[in-house]
Amino acid sequence: MSVRQYRLTVGSDSCEIRGFTNAHIQAAVDRVAMLGGGEVELSAGVFQMVDSLHMRSHVSVKGQGSDTVLKKNAMKSARITAFLGYGHNDLELDTPDLFSAGEGIIIRDNNAFGFYTTVATLVRREGDTWYTNCPHHHDYLGTNGGVVETLFPVISAVDIEDAEIEGLCVEGNSRENPIQVNGCRAGGFLALRSNRLKLRGIVVRDYNGDGIGFQTCDDMCVSDCVVEHCTGTGYHPGSGSNRFHIRGCTGRKNGGCGLFYCLRVRLGLLEDCVFVDNALHGISIGERDTGSVNRGLTIRGNGGAGVYLRNCAAANAAHNSVIESCLIEHNCRGSSEGEAEIMLQGETDGVRVIGNTIRRNTGVPALLVRKEMRSFEWQDNRIEPSGADAVRDLRDCAVSEP
Repeated sequence: MSVRQYRLTVGSDSCEIRGFTNAHIQAAVDRVAMLGGGEVELSAGVFQMVDSLHMRSHVSVKGQGSDTVLKKNAMKSARITAFLGYGHNDLELDTPDLFSAGEGIIIRDNNAFGFYTTVATLVRREGDTWYTNCPHHHDYLGTNGGVVETLFPVISAVDIEDAEIEGLCVEGNSRENPIQVNGCRAGGFLALRSNRLKLRGIVVRDYNGDGIGFQTCDDMCVSDCVVEHCTGTGYHPGSGSNRFHIRGCTGRKNGGCGLFYCLRVRLGLLEDCVFVDNALHGISIGERDTGSVNRGLTIRGNGGAGVYLRNCAAANAAHNSVIESCLIEHNCRGSSEGEAEIMLQGETDGVRVIGNTIRRNTGVPALLVRKEMRSFEWQDNRIEPSGADAVRDLRDCAVSEP
């Protein structure tokens, strides 16, 4: 028996659900999910986000392109006043009246970072105690700088499958959100433990953190998206993810790398993307990021290297990475790690650098190979300008300039 595909519209007065907040969108998404799946269409307008849009399985959310904006609300912050234990869901705060039910929050202290922070929603208050919808991922102490802040992914996909998001803009509102959040738990868009998600035509801008990230996700497809002016990394294929496909995307003027392969990201396909004017590397590949194919990329004007293999021992190196048919030019503009257009390092095997055009600034090598680097394939690459300093190989057995 086939599942009926339901459809709801949200936003303007002509829509079935009228209003411009995350709660209006969430009501439609949850309703369609409960009916077996379908589509939620957002009208043009600015939706005020006091919590994430929590995606559900088998639901697609579609906007009207740049005319549909999900805008992060201004951050509020309070200090933790008691020992909050792992697995609990209560909050003791110095200013409980500051918050309202339904707000998204992050819980952290000086010992809790990355996956050890907690992102949750405030669901009820009893006296001066708030309660969240999920257990704490760590112990948090007020004496260790513990805080609760209204920070969260603007779009969140956790433990779901087969969902789609298309044609809208995420506005991070960094001016009113002065704390940068870690990409393991938040971002303009963040997926966690979810499979077969599709993002198309999404713009993420001005988020104080990463733009588009996903952690422990399989078969993620991201196409024709733009991440710009975010303070973190543009794209963050995250820890333990397999077989992503990112194509036709742009990452520009972000505070980190254009794209950062995280821990044990395997068999990723990155193609026909543009990474320009980011503060760190164009793309960075490292710890156990094996079997990635990076082709048809334009990598230009980044502060670090155009392509940067992180310096890892053999057990953790980015083996079998491919850099193919890319235009890599005029990088190394600011970061101290930007020593060459392409930097190969670590005890890394099976790397192939094939058919790229590399345009370098005076004094910047097209290729720098550090002494720990294993054998690799270097074929049909064009260097402009060529010269004796175009390739710098620090190993005993040097590669020659083509």
